[in-house]
Parts: sequence; C-alpha cells; structure tokens
Amino acid sequence: MNRDPASSVIRTGRHITVGIEGTCLPNRRGFGRFARGILAGLAATNPGHSLEVVVDRRSADSVIVPEGVLLRVVNTRQPQSEAAEDRSSRSLADMWSMSRAVYAAHYDVFYFPTSMTFFPQPPWRKTVLTMHDTLGVERPELVFATVVPRWLWWAKEQAARWNVSVLTTVSERARDDLSRYYRIPAERIAVLAEGVDPTFLQADDALPPWPLVARKYGIPEHGRFWLTVGSPLPNKNLSRLIEAYAGLPEDVGPLVLVGAVDGECQSHVAELRGEAIDRNVDQRVVFAGFVPDDELAVFYRRAQALIFPSLWEGFGLPAVEAMVSGLPVLYSRAGALPEVVGDAGVMFDPLSVADLRSAWVRMAGDDSLRAEMSQRGRERGRRCRWEAAGERLWRVLEQTAGTTP
Repeated sequence: MNRDPASSVIRTGRHITVGIEGTCLPNRRGFGRFARGILAGLAATNPGHSLEVVVDRRSADSVIVPEGVLLRVVNTRQPQSEAAEDRSSRSLADMWSMSRAVYAAHYDVFYFPTSMTFFPQPPWRKTVLTMHDTLGVERPELVFATVVPRWLWWAKEQAARWNVSVLTTVSERARDDLSRYYRIPAERIAVLAEGVDPTFLQADDALPPWPLVARKYGIPEHGRFWLTVGSPLPNKNLSRLIEAYAGLPEDVGPLVLVGAVDGECQSHVAELRGEAIDRNVDQRVVFAGFVPDDELAVFYRRAQALIFPSLWEGFGLPAVEAMVSGLPVLYSRAGALPEVVGDAGVMFDPLSVADLRSAWVRMAGDDSLRAEMSQRGRERGRRCRWEAAGERLWRVLEQTAGTTP
C-alpha cells in the first residue's frame, strides 16, 4: 500500500467492491449514529473503490447515502433495524433474504457497522464487523429487560464473532474488553474512534433559534439548565443522576434528559418519572425524548454542562458532541469515557451519588472551571473526525480483501 504524501487518502493497486450493511442506518440510537458517521467517513476518503449499501425495502426511503455510494434494496417482511430491537425479532426468512442478497452481489469484502443487525455470511465470505462493547454479553441486565432477549443477543454476538473475518471497535477500552472476553489478541482488533456530525459544527445562525427550541421542550428560555444525552436504559445510570440532582438547591436550574424513549431495548422512563416524583423534583426534570441533531446542537450551546453518568460506555459520542460545542462535561470514570474526555472534563465515580453531586456543585459554582473545560473540550473534540475513522477502516477493508499486505 502506498500513501500519497500530498493527501491522507489511501492508495492501493486493485479496485475492490465493498458492501455495507445499511439496515441499521435509520436507528436513532448510537448504533445508527455510528453507521451514518462511518459511511460518511468512508465516502469522503474513498481511494477509488466501489461502495454499495444493502438495505431492506421498508427502510430504504429513510436511508440517505452519500454521493457516489450505490444502494441495493432487499425485500423483507419487517424493517430490519426495528426487528432487531428487544421488543421484536427478525424472522429467519428475512435474515435469509439479506444473506442471499449479499451472497449474490459478490462483494470483495462486506462490512457490518454493528452486530445489532448482523446476519450470517458464508464462511468463505470476507467480512469486517464493528463490535461496540461487551455490555450486552457481560452485563445484559443493564440493557435487556428479560431473559429471552439477553440470550438472543448473546447467541447473535457469538455467531457474529465466529462468522466474520476481522473485528473492529470504537475505543481502546472496548478493544481491551473484546480481547479479554473473546480471547482475541488486542493487536488484531482495529480501533475506529468516532467523529462528530457536521451539524454540531455549524454557526449559530444556521441552527433553530433558541426561543423556539426552548418552548418546544418546555425549558425556560432564560436561566441555566443541565443536560444529559442518551437512551433511558439502566446502564445510563439516570436513577442516580436524579437522586444527585434532588440534593441540589432549586436555583441550580432544570435537568433536561434527552434520549429516544420508543423502540429501545429496556427503556425505563416510567421508573425515572416515578423517581423524580418521589424526590419532589418532577417539576424540574424535563424528559425531552428524541431531539433532532439541529435542535440538540442548540441544547449543547445553551446548557451549563453535559452530565454523563453511565455505568458502561464503549465510546460516549455525546461527550464529543458536547466538547466541540464548547459545553463542559461531567463524566463517569466507567468504560471509555476517561479515554474520550480525559482532562477536558470533571470525572466522578458513577456508583457514588455523593461524588456525582460534589462534582456537580463544583462545576455549578466555578465559572472559571467551566470556561477552562470549555476550551479544553473544543480542542480535544476537534480531533474526533469521521474522515480519520474512514481512512482507518479503508486500510482494514483493503487488507481483508487481500489488496495490501
């Protein structure tokens, strides 16, 4: 493989055709965000290969692919991203339809951005898969409400691990976890650090005006508020977050929880609402639900800080989105968050309500600290680029296809 010294784009000697599993693209959780981001990164750094996204017909209308990327549509009975969620399951017939379509396409290499929508491939098919973490197999109770989906996820992860040629992941911590759990040498797992959607880099006047956004979600237009972003699953540790918030003075401002509440693995919004009522903060906790990216960008620019209390994160993309927006970050020391945020935020123990509250009080009362974290965050967040992840993945795809040593 030769690299053009005037460009960061990879050069290879043989043209290859890459298929990409695209039924996860409509997903509103982190899996979908990653899939859309890595596809954009691949398209932006394509050294001259062919890219084709494979989607089911019922999802095709909601999938937008970059210029120059082809689309292959497969007939299935269900939208595959929806069917892969906890509350339903993909039929064997649909998975067979997807597998058969990929087999017939004769790709040089096929890429799965997530194992959520994985379907089996022939053993001779060269395939690459991004596994985001080991949460679903090591701590399934934090994701899945009942035993059956926990077992189905475990079985799918095992099948995916043994069926694919190469594993990739999104952080050094996730790579270490995957290496330990699946007994794969860490050096054989490439890391594709996530990037930031261009929406979060736009000028203020290109985004919706704050008064309209504030009214839409019931947030006071004036005054401060605190933000957390993520699906309301047990691993997000939102119960402790609400408990910590209940011990703060009322004038600290509202707490806004952003995250889709429909179609999730184990959304426990009802329990969280009950927690807020029990602690007499239900009038100050805002459950905003799903927020489109352009409005989320406005949230990041108006909040006092992002609070990220997760018990487990393979990466933690909201932290990067907040940092590039200049929003200080309070973050858990769990998972990959220390790797992602580092000294650009204030860290706390996610199992200690007192430690979380103490960090929160410190951030709330120190303007100079927030300004320092804002500056550090902008600098650190700008390093996270989907183009860099795309270049890294191209190297993996080319090596897997056998075009480079």
